[in-house]
Amino acid sequence: MLSALLLVATLSAADSAPAADGAHVKAALDLIAASRTDQMFDQMKNPTEPMVKSTVAQFQGCESAQPVLAEFSKAMSAVSFSDEQIEKIRHDVAVVYTEVFSQSELEEMTRFFKSATGVKMLDKMPDVMQKMQAAQMQGQATMQEGYKIAQGFGPRLEEAYKTCAAAAAPAEGQADGQ
Repeated sequence: MLSALLLVATLSAADSAPAADGAHVKAALDLIAASRTDQMFDQMKNPTEPMVKSTVAQFQGCESAQPVLAEFSKAMSAVSFSDEQIEKIRHDVAVVYTEVFSQSELEEMTRFFKSATGVKMLDKMPDVMQKMQAAQMQGQATMQEGYKIAQGFGPRLEEAYKTCAAAAAPAEGQADGQ
């Protein structure tokens, strides 16, 4: 959600974030923990693992591919973040939160994510996102239908526009000449 966007912004920002009040940063770090954003940081320890597993699975039963898959897996395992890098990113994300939200707002959001309703929201969010994807796909299908219709009318609309432009041209010329 918002934390993922903030992480991306942080990763593309300058190397060091500006200093922020310690209590304000702690409130942001508490929110990161309560909102399960820490799970995202944990995934950063081995960010290529899902891709490697998927690639290896595609070659299941193919012994001749095993040497290159082993080499691929080893090379991809080198792409990771150290604990120090992850902590720096976590802190930088917290600082971004402090730039956007007041300390009391961060504390209020943390209380929400620790509440029964907040925990339920976090638990159900994958289902919500999946259902939203289905709705988005339906919207895309409808828009594609509209696009096809518009393409079909394209030549006719272009011809109608040219006819209108040609009809307006002499009238404009007469108005200029008088």
